Amino acid sequence: MRQGSPASLVRRMTTPEGRGVVGDGRNRRMCQPGSPRERLLDAAYTIVEDGDWEALRLAQVARSAGVSRQTAYNEFGNKIGLGRALVEREIDMLVGGVQERLDRHLDDLPAAVQSALGFVFAEARRRRLLRSIMGAGRYRDDDLVALATRGAEPMLAEVIAMFGSYADRTWPAVPADVRSVLVETLLRVTISHVVAPLHEPEAVARDLGALTRRLVAPADVCGT
Repeated sequence: MRQGSPASLVRRMTTPEGRGVVGDGRNRRMCQPGSPRERLLDAAYTIVEDGDWEALRLAQVARSAGVSRQTAYNEFGNKIGLGRALVEREIDMLVGGVQERLDRHLDDLPAAVQSALGFVFAEARRRRLLRSIMGAGRYRDDDLVALATRGAEPMLAEVIAMFGSYADRTWPAVPADVRSVLVETLLRVTISHVVAPLHEPEAVARDLGALTRRLVAPADVCGT
């Protein structure tokens, strides 16, 4: 993997100076649409999606965003700060999208699973940076194995918590430990399909929804 790829950015975010800041929910700044910060992030995102993180400079991002270089430095401090903000925004986007789709199916857990995971697959397919976050470390063969999932862990934890809360409300008859195992398993299977897809995303989301339906109402499936 070449050094300028989005996965390279995620690795940078998990080096010692960046540990503990990606997606941990602390010190995040909300962006107003059209604000200088949002324009800077949009410009940087375009560059990173093209795989040019190593060549990226704040001055270049500022020019693309139509703001001053000083504004860019005021917002992010340096290139690593910009990278952290990019990763956090991807995580926030995914977590928010999952929550929205769960809210659309408040009384139907299988439908919620299919909708939410379908959203994850669709976004990961079109966003290289998001794929890199979800697959952080899986392409490495060096001594950074201990950091292999640091990019994905905060995001996975947030999504697991959301799914878990939803399952607690819609699936109360199932023991809590069983619900917990199922939710985490579904989401880890999702990440596996993002990193190494074997089937069409829509089919995988549909199958996972159907599997959930069987687990939710096994008696109905068996015709009893």
